[in-house]
Formats: sequence, C-alpha cells, structure tokens
Amino acid sequence: MRAMITAGVALALLTASACGAPARDGGDGADGDRDFSIGSTLDQVPATDLEEYTVRIADVDAATEAAGLERPDDPGDEAATAQWLAPLTGQRSQDGYAPIPLFLPELTVRSTLNLAEFDDLAGWSLVDVASYADIPEAPGRFTVIAGDVDDDTLAHLPEVGDGVRTVGEGEDGRGDLSGRNAVQSTGAPVRMAQRDGQLAASDSTAVVKDWLSGPSEPLTTDPTVDSLADALDEAGSVSALMSVGHDFSADSQPVSEQSFGPLPPSDFDAVALGWSADDDEPVVTIAYHFADEAAASDSVESLREVFEDGTDSRGTRLSDSLALGEITAQGPVVTATLSTKEDGAHADLATRLRQRDAPFVHG
Repeated sequence: MRAMITAGVALALLTASACGAPARDGGDGADGDRDFSIGSTLDQVPATDLEEYTVRIADVDAATEAAGLERPDDPGDEAATAQWLAPLTGQRSQDGYAPIPLFLPELTVRSTLNLAEFDDLAGWSLVDVASYADIPEAPGRFTVIAGDVDDDTLAHLPEVGDGVRTVGEGEDGRGDLSGRNAVQSTGAPVRMAQRDGQLAASDSTAVVKDWLSGPSEPLTTDPTVDSLADALDEAGSVSALMSVGHDFSADSQPVSEQSFGPLPPSDFDAVALGWSADDDEPVVTIAYHFADEAAASDSVESLREVFEDGTDSRGTRLSDSLALGEITAQGPVVTATLSTKEDGAHADLATRLRQRDAPFVHG
C-alpha cells in the first residue's frame, strides 16, 4: 500500500498527536545486522520503580515497509518527513490507514514538527531510528533506540560523567519552561549515551549510566512484562503498547453510566497490544496478564464472548469492526488474535486501551 498525504495537512495533523542484558533472539549484532523482537528490545530497558506505566515498542523499519512508505534521508525535508510519519502515526491517507501504527517515544513527539532542530540539538532524529522502546511517564522517562548512531553521534554534547552527555544544563528533572525546544519539551535537561549502535535518553542521569554498562535489572525481569513480550513475539508483532499495573476494572471508569457487557470476571493487571501485517492487512494481537494460570484459563471463554457478543461504553458491538481469530491461554496470559472489518479499527484499539473501554475492562 502506498500511503500519500500532503505536507501541510500532515504537519497540521501531527500537532495533535531503550549490553549486558540477558540474551534473546534479536538485537544488534557486531556486524550491524538487526533481528527485531519485542523481548530483546525490552531487555535494553532498565526496570522502573513506577507502579503504573506504559511501554511503547516498535520496529520502525518493518512498519515503514508494510505501509509502502519511504524513509527520508534528510530530517530537514519537511514534506518528505510528513509523508513518511503522518500515515505511520495514525493519520488516514487516500489509501486508508497504515497497517502497523507507531506510537512514538515521548522524547520525539514534539520533534515531529521540526526534525531538523531535534537533529541539530541531539545529533540524531527519528529518521535515524530503526526501532525503539519507551517509557513515557515521569519521573525516570526512558527511551532506547537502535539505528544509525555511532561514537560520533553525541560527540558535540557536553559530558556529565562516565559517558553520559546532556542536552541542556541543570539538575535532573529541573528546567525552565522558557528553555523548551525540540528535545527539551519541559525545559529540563535530557541525558543521553550511546553504545553498540544503540542510544538511550532519559531525564535521569543514573538511569542512563545504568543502561550504558548494561541494565543491571532490565524491564523483562518483571515476569508480567516478560510473559507479555513472549506472547507478542510469538504472534510476530512489530509495534506494541503495554499498559502495566493500571486498574482495568469497570468500577474504576470515570463515567458512571458506562455500561460494558459482557465482562470477563477475573481481574487482569496488564495488557499488551501488538500489531503486524499480513498481505498489507493489519493483524492485531491482544495479550492479557492474569494473576495465575488458572485465572487465565478460566477467562478464555468469557473473553471470547467479549469479542463476539460484547459492546463498548457507547453500546457499539466489538464484532462490528473486529473479527476474532484465535484465542488461547498459556501460563498467566490469554492471547487473542484479531483482524479488522473497518478501516482504522486496528489503530482505534489504542484509544480504547487508553480510555479503558472494552475490550480492556474486567468485572
């Protein structure tokens, strides 16, 4: 599918809009070859102290290829970068939606309007990113990218110790809003480091130092994250959102008159959404993490009923836009595979997850 969009419209739409870790299949080899996987990418993300957090992961190369798009060479070419990024970030083109949506790292979201400024300040930009993982919540925001980065990428930046460099001056997390730019969205300094074709960025110097020597405790040491990553990799997902530790109960929803039905009775404490493509058509994988294997097994049929007969908070049947393929339980995880009946339904699931609408609610 060749997605095209005019530069002016794209830029307007875009305004609305992470060595030493346990080895897995995937990652960057010494020869520069890259074999992406969700798990190996999350192996490069240090564990977080946050009780509730989101993780964004994507193979930008795979998403670009699936959409029939071309990555621009020059971050200063606004028309080319708009034609590339707008369809990938959820904007509808004349050919419909890109089959694999990207949810960009928080650090780079502001830069979509000015990749050239970001590149001038940081020494790299989105056009250099082959894949990434990102935790957007503060404190301790963290992004790791793999791509066209080397020892010279950050050489122009001042060093704040032990290989960690900085865009902006001052203490961690403290900044002046008047000093905001394409990299420093809040005016606070952004710490960066590079190794082995990867680059990490965070608002925490300590987190970047830890990553530089190899995360002492990667995010995948959390069995919840690890099991969700395994489920998405088994499904071949190349773009993903994880929501970990949030309250998915119907009673927690802010609108009291919301009526979901039916709902799975067992609680799940984390959800992962993954996207891939088959013959240019989107394939969605949803993985739910339950307390144990028994709870997951007991939830398969109730989740099947959600997708086949359930409605969302607006009373719309999920089966009007989504077609359930396979749904299975393995350990504490239930995995559902879906195709779409309506253009854009695959990307709309990300909004449903953020808003805690069906199918991301339990009884």
